Amino acid sequence: MIGQDGKPGRDYPIVDDQTDIGREEGSIVLPNDPYVGARHARLTRRNGRFFVRDLESVNGVYVRLRTPATERLQHGDLVLIGLEVLRFEVVSDAEKGLSPAVERGTQIFGSPSAARHMRLCQRTVEGVTRDVYYPTRDEAVVGREQGDIVFTNDPFMSRRHAAITRDPNNGTFSLRDLGSSNGTYLAIRSERELTPGDHVRIGQHLFRLDVGRTDGR
Repeated sequence: MIGQDGKPGRDYPIVDDQTDIGREEGSIVLPNDPYVGARHARLTRRNGRFFVRDLESVNGVYVRLRTPATERLQHGDLVLIGLEVLRFEVVSDAEKGLSPAVERGTQIFGSPSAARHMRLCQRTVEGVTRDVYYPTRDEAVVGREQGDIVFTNDPFMSRRHAAITRDPNNGTFSLRDLGSSNGTYLAIRSERELTPGDHVRIGQHLFRLDVGRTDGR
């Protein structure tokens, strides 16, 4: 376990081929974390490789991106940047094709329209969406001080924290960390392989997978 100050905390030895993590059930129990499900995630060891699976939890399992690697984004993915949880959505073809609105025979006056290919919806602890962001360029930077989307009051976000990029050739989207202090996390979709040193966020707890330690754990 890693504390908010970055220092190592409690160790949880992995001795079985299957280790469940939850608030009430499992080999690793986190009873004081209200964001952890009763049985939240499962760590599996197969042929010397480790995999983490989300057990249909409410809040998901997040894995930290390795810098400078990029991760492919899909519609509905959840991204954790600082304290912000952002849902990535691809704008549908129908929405892209919206034409100027007309009311009672008069065209609506407003800000000029701009090309929209994606949006980021800010997910809050109230369970509702607070703000929706529509980046208009092929790359959107998220940060505390600089970028296309700025969260000035987030103390865990770096000045330029992460970027979401659209490939205009094939319309795909990718996420990368910009060397931030606290990392960028992507919620896994079902199961994901972990490599030594990977960081996994479950509720308010941050874990690091250590393999092959000299103390036998």
